[in-house]
Amino acid sequence: MKSPLLFRFLALFIGAMIISAPSQAAITARGSDSTITIVKALAAAFQQKTGTTMQVDGGGSGAGAKAAIAGEVQLAFLSRALDAKEKEGGLVGAAYASDAVAVIVHKDNPVANLSLAELKDYFTGTTANWADGRPVVLYNRNADSGTREIFQDKVLGKGVAFSAAAAIKHDGVLLGAVAKIPATLAYDGFGHADPKVVKLVSVNGVAPTAETIRSSAYPLTRTPTLATKGEPTGEVKAFIDFVLSPEGQAVVAANGLLTLK
Repeated sequence: MKSPLLFRFLALFIGAMIISAPSQAAITARGSDSTITIVKALAAAFQQKTGTTMQVDGGGSGAGAKAAIAGEVQLAFLSRALDAKEKEGGLVGAAYASDAVAVIVHKDNPVANLSLAELKDYFTGTTANWADGRPVVLYNRNADSGTREIFQDKVLGKGVAFSAAAAIKHDGVLLGAVAKIPATLAYDGFGHADPKVVKLVSVNGVAPTAETIRSSAYPLTRTPTLATKGEPTGEVKAFIDFVLSPEGQAVVAANGLLTLK
């Protein structure tokens, strides 16, 4: 006959295992590195309100869309609108903020404005030096970046290659790198580009501001989007509804993106 102490030990051991076992998030999400901070803040506010947990991972807008199409995650968050291929894959999107791609340089750089043509010449390598003769240090984004996709489409044009000299920098290090090297030229999400750290340059004579971005007067505007495969349901729909509510939009504004209105 087995000892009661043994049964008690086993019960305590199993109970401890159950308590210490990691809980599985109710919603899985993947997407844009430039907006992941905002989505995490929205997820935290939603959890506080409803108790529903979210697992939020980065990797880029394109990676998030692919994961949602493949059924690997329930929600994709993109720093841009869905493209035609993603819609054909079954994704349905809801815009939740206004944003833009900001062109950034070192704070001591005297350049205040660049045209789209000048940006194209710099990022394709046609122009390699600043006006004062210094070589331009270019920083690019990873291939799955929604920020890069907007820049590619609106500045370089489809199929035009970036200069091989444009080094890949991710959000965690991009601003710091631009702030350290006076000759740098890069681009980042408006909501992420801190004007205390770097200088935001006008494009075609238009500065990126809340007014010019919402009116699309600034040339590099974009629309951050939450996307699901098919129409959202259940907890995912509840999260999207929360983000679009006045409460969710307040979180959007507090974390650097512009609200829809």
